[in-house]
Amino acid sequence: MSSEPAENSPSKDPSLDLGLSSLGFGPSWVNGPAEKVSGGRGAGREDRGDRPRFGGDRPRTGGGDRKGPPRDGPRRDDRGPRREGPRREDRGPPRWQDEAPFRPVVEVAFFPDDEKFELLGGAMKSSAMTYALFDVAKLILDKEDRLSIVVRPLDAAANPSASLSVSIPDGVPFLTEGEAIQHVMSRHLDKFFDVVEVEVEAPKGVFQMVARCRQTGALLGSPTHHNYQRALREHHARHCPDSSFDRFKAGLEMVREQEAIDGWLKAMSRRNEYVPKDRQEGEPERLESLDAARGFLQAFRKDQVVKSHPWVRFAGRLLESMPAGPLRDSVRFFLEDQRAFPLDTANGIRGRLRKEGFHLYKKGSKGITYVCGVRRRCRDPKQTFSDSMQKILDALDKEGGQQTKDIVTALAGADATDEAKGRVAADLQFLINEGYVAKLADSRLFAQPVLSSQAQAKEEAANDEGAEEK
Repeated sequence: MSSEPAENSPSKDPSLDLGLSSLGFGPSWVNGPAEKVSGGRGAGREDRGDRPRFGGDRPRTGGGDRKGPPRDGPRRDDRGPRREGPRREDRGPPRWQDEAPFRPVVEVAFFPDDEKFELLGGAMKSSAMTYALFDVAKLILDKEDRLSIVVRPLDAAANPSASLSVSIPDGVPFLTEGEAIQHVMSRHLDKFFDVVEVEVEAPKGVFQMVARCRQTGALLGSPTHHNYQRALREHHARHCPDSSFDRFKAGLEMVREQEAIDGWLKAMSRRNEYVPKDRQEGEPERLESLDAARGFLQAFRKDQVVKSHPWVRFAGRLLESMPAGPLRDSVRFFLEDQRAFPLDTANGIRGRLRKEGFHLYKKGSKGITYVCGVRRRCRDPKQTFSDSMQKILDALDKEGGQQTKDIVTALAGADATDEAKGRVAADLQFLINEGYVAKLADSRLFAQPVLSSQAQAKEEAANDEGAEEK
C-alpha cells in the first residue's frame, strides 16, 4: 500500500507535540481570499445556510399534499381594507443584518521571536523528527510572546511617505505621533519628570456639583470652574488612556453632596508640578500642568519619546499592553487569520529555517512541505542495507505510517526479549538519524523513496529553490 496519501495528510494532533513540553511550547503580507458572490435571480438557492430561519423546518402551505382540514375564516383579502398611514421607518435594520466587515488600517506580517526560535529549533534538531511546515508556523503563532510582528501603513505602496510612530521607552507602535506621545505621558512620565506637590489657593465661589470618575473614584472638579476641561484631560491621559476622551467624559458621575464638593476644594489647594530630569541650560525649571509637560517633551525630549518609520517591528508580547484601537484590532485580525491558515507565515519562515540549518522538502509536486533537522536521503537502487534494516524499510514500503512499537513488535516478535527489541529499535533510530526514514510529529514512520542519485539531486535542487506555498 502506498504511503504517500498517508504522509501527505497533516497531523491531526491539536497539541502538536514536538517533544517541547519542558520548554512551554504548545501546538509577504496577508490578503484575505476574495468572497465569491453570485448574482442574478434565483442565485444561491442551493445553499441558504447564512439566511435566518424561524420556527424550524415548517411544512409548506401552498400546493402539494396539504395535511389537515382547510382553515375556516376569511382570507386576508376579505378582512377589509388595510390600515392607511405612513409606514414606520424607525424600526432600524433587521436583527440578522450582518455588521460591516472589519477594515484593517495596517498590513501585518508575523515572524518568530529570535530567542524563542532558538529554543524551538534546538528541540526540533535534537528530536530528529520531521514536521509539516504549516505545523511549525502554527506552533509559532500559537503564543504571542513567540512572535516578532511587523506592521506598515496600508497605503505604503501608493504613498511612500506614509509612516508609523513608535513610543521609544517601550517600543509600542502607533498610527500617529500624537498617540505615541500621549502613551508616553500616561505610562512613562516618571522617566522624564519628578512630580512635586505645592500649596495653592483653593477655588473661590459657589459650586453646586463636582464630577467624579467612575473608574478611579477621583473628584475632577466642578463643570463651572475654569480649569475643569484641563483637569478632565489630565486625568484621562494619566489614568484612562485606553478609552476615548468622549467615552471617558460621558461616563463621569455628577455628585451634589456638600461633602464631596468640600473634598474637591481641599484637593484643589494642592497642585502637582513637574520638574524635568536631566535639565539643560535654557530649559524651564518647573512645569505647572500636564499640558505644559507634554509641550516640554515635544520641544526638548522628542528624540527620546517618539520616532517615525515607514514600518515598525515590535515584540509580540507587547500586543496585550497596546492601547485599544484600530491598530491593535488590525494586528489581532491578521493574527487570527494566520492561525486559521498560516500560509504567509509559513512562507515567511522558510529562509529563517534554512539559515538555521533545517532542510525543507515537498512530498510530490503539490504535496505538503516538511521540515527536518536531518537531511532527507533517498535510497539509491544500487544501495544495500543490513538484513535487519532492510526488513524495516520493506515493512514501511509495504505500509507507511506505522508506529515505532508496531515495527519493533512485528520484526522482533511479540514474545522477543528486550534485547532483541532493542536491536530493532536501534536500527530504526539509525535510519531516522541518517534521513532514510521520516518520523513525523505524531510518531508515524515513512521510508524515503527509492531514487537514483541524479533524480534525487534534481529534486533537492527544486526544493532548494524554495517554491512558496500556495
